[in-house]
Amino acid sequence: MKWLRVVLTVNIFGILFMLAGCSQNATVDVPLGRVTDYRQDPAQALAKGSPAPDFQFTNADGQTLLFSSLKDKVVLVNFWAVSCPYCVKEMPLIQQAYQALRDKGLVVLAINTGETESTVTKFLSKRGLTFDVILDPDVYVSTVYQAHYLPTTYIIDKTGIIVEGKIGAFTNMTEIISAVEPYLD
Repeated sequence: MKWLRVVLTVNIFGILFMLAGCSQNATVDVPLGRVTDYRQDPAQALAKGSPAPDFQFTNADGQTLLFSSLKDKVVLVNFWAVSCPYCVKEMPLIQQAYQALRDKGLVVLAINTGETESTVTKFLSKRGLTFDVILDPDVYVSTVYQAHYLPTTYIIDKTGIIVEGKIGAFTNMTEIISAVEPYLD
C-alpha cells in the first residue's frame, strides 16, 4: 500500500507541475460580470416548464441587471469552468451559435462556476468570446440552477420559462442552433 501512495503522490505532483508550466504569465484586461445578489431559495424545484430562477448580476459593461429583465429575449445560460475540458471545448461552439443568432435576439450568459477572476480572465484573454461571462465564485447561482455537473445549459424562452436543459457539452454548433432557434422570432 505504501508504494501505491508514493506512485499516486508522484503522479499528482507531476500533473500539477505540468499544468503550472502550461500557464502564461501575460494578462489581458478582460471585463467580467459578477453575480451580485440572489433572489431564489436553492431548494426550489427547477424543471422544464418552470420559471427561471432570478438573480442579479453585473455584466461586462458594469450594468447591474436582474436576470428577469432579460424577458423578451431567448437566453442560453451555460454553467462552465476553465478546469472542465468539455466546457472549454464547447465554448467556441457557443460563440459560433451566438454570432449566428444574436441578431435574432439570442443572449448568452456563461456563468463560471467557482473559479477565481484571474483564472477566468487568463482563459478568456485567448478566446475572443463576445457574449457575457459572469463569475459565480461561491457557486450559489449554480446551486440554484442545479448545475451539479459541468457543463450544464438551460434555454430560457422570452417569457422567462425554462424550455430546454442539457447536462453535458454540445458537440457541434448545429446542435445548439437547433435547440435555440424554435424559441426565437
